[in-house]
Amino acid sequence: MVKDLKSALAALDAQEPGSLLGLRETQWLDAKAAPYQLAGPKAVEELAKDVTAFANGGGGLIVIGIATRPEHDEEVLDRIVGLDPAAVNVDQIRKLIRQWITPAPRGARVGWSGADGERVVFIDVPEQAAGTLFVVPAPVGKPGSPRTDTVAVPMRDGDSTHWLPRAEIQQLLSAGVRASGVPTAQALTELVRKAVSAAGPDGGLRVGQGLPDREREMRAAYEQLAGAGLGRPAGEAWAQGPAALQDLHHELDGEPGWVLCLVPGRPPAAVAEPLWQAIVEAGRRAPGGQDPLAAVGLPRLPADSDTPWVIPADARSVDLDGGSWGAGRLSCSSRGVWRWQPLPRFSLDQGRSAETGTAGQTPALRLRALVNLPWAEPDALEVSKPRRTLLEQQLAHSAMAGAVTMLSRGVNGAKWPQIIGLGWPHGRG
Repeated sequence: MVKDLKSALAALDAQEPGSLLGLRETQWLDAKAAPYQLAGPKAVEELAKDVTAFANGGGGLIVIGIATRPEHDEEVLDRIVGLDPAAVNVDQIRKLIRQWITPAPRGARVGWSGADGERVVFIDVPEQAAGTLFVVPAPVGKPGSPRTDTVAVPMRDGDSTHWLPRAEIQQLLSAGVRASGVPTAQALTELVRKAVSAAGPDGGLRVGQGLPDREREMRAAYEQLAGAGLGRPAGEAWAQGPAALQDLHHELDGEPGWVLCLVPGRPPAAVAEPLWQAIVEAGRRAPGGQDPLAAVGLPRLPADSDTPWVIPADARSVDLDGGSWGAGRLSCSSRGVWRWQPLPRFSLDQGRSAETGTAGQTPALRLRALVNLPWAEPDALEVSKPRRTLLEQQLAHSAMAGAVTMLSRGVNGAKWPQIIGLGWPHGRG
C-alpha cells in the first residue's frame, strides 16, 4: 500500500503508477496532468520552481501524467492521463534542472513508469544536505539563459508552492553576514561583486563538480581535450550508468557547446552539442519510454584507440555502443536527417558448436539467440506472447535488422516476422 514517499517511489520503479491513485497532494507529492511545455520560458521557470521547492522542503515527488480532482479543499490523484514518450524529453528536463537550480539538487532522478497508454513521468527529488538553500533566477517569463544577478527561493508549503518573501530572504542574508563576520552592508556588496567577478557567467562551476569520485578523472580529460575549444562548465556533471558526462560552453561566444563524455574502457570524448542532441533524439524512439541514452548508447571510436577524441558539430556520423540496441551508427543524410542503423556482427558460416545450442529449436528460438536480445536467457526457451511482442518491437533496432535488410533486397511488402519466418501469434512460426 502506498502511503509515503518511499512506497510511492517503489511503486513507480515497479512500473505501477496506478498505485498512487487516491493519494492526496501533500508536502512530498505533486501531480500534473500535462507535461511542462518547455518550449516556453514560463514553463521552464515553473519546472525549476517546483523542483527547487521540494529540494528546500525535505524532498518530494512530481508525477506528470496523472489528473487530480478537488475533494474537501484538497487535490486527490484521480486518473492516469498517460503520456506519449515522444512528447516528453526527460534528458531536457535533467539538463534544465542542472542549469536553473543553484546548487543543482544531488541525486535528482527523472524517469518513466507504466505500460502503454498509462505511462507517466516522475521527478524524484531526494532529501538534500541540511543547511543548504536552493535558489533559482527570479522569473521574468522571457526567453534566454538563466540570469546570474537575481535570486528567488521557492518553498513547499503543504500541497502548494510559494516564493519566499523578499523580507525573509533579507533576513537570511543578514544572518549569514553576522555569522561570517562581515560587519556592514557595504562590505557585503563588495563581497558579492568579487564573487560574481571571479565566478563569471557559470557561477564558478568546476569540471567534474557533482561527481566527486570522478572529478579528478574528468579534470584530466578536460585538460587533454582543451585544445578543441572547450569552455567552462554549463552545469554540474552527472552519471549515465557507468559513464560521466558534463555540459560545457565553447570558449568562443556564439559557438555550439560541448558534452564531455567519459565511458570506462574508452578514451574521453568531447561531443559537439548539435551532434549530442541528434544522439538523444535518435534514442527517444525507444519503445516503452526507455531513457534515450540507455537505448542508443554512447559514442565509440570506430577503431581501438587510447587517444582522446573530438566529434565536431559538422560530423556526419558517429558510432554508438553500450545501449540496449547494441552497436550502431548514427548518420546524417544529404537532407540533414539523422538515422540510426545497427552495425551487423554476424556470420553466414555455422559451425558444429552453433548446432549444439540450436538443434531442434523453432525459427523463433534460433532468431532469439541470434539477435541476442536482453531477455533471451538460455534457460528460458518458451516464446510467450508478451515475449513475441517485445521481440517484434526490438527487432528493428537489432543487429539482425541490418542483416535482413541487406539479404532481403527485392523483397517487397514483407513484414519482419514474415521475412525471418517468425510468424504471428497464431501463424506457423
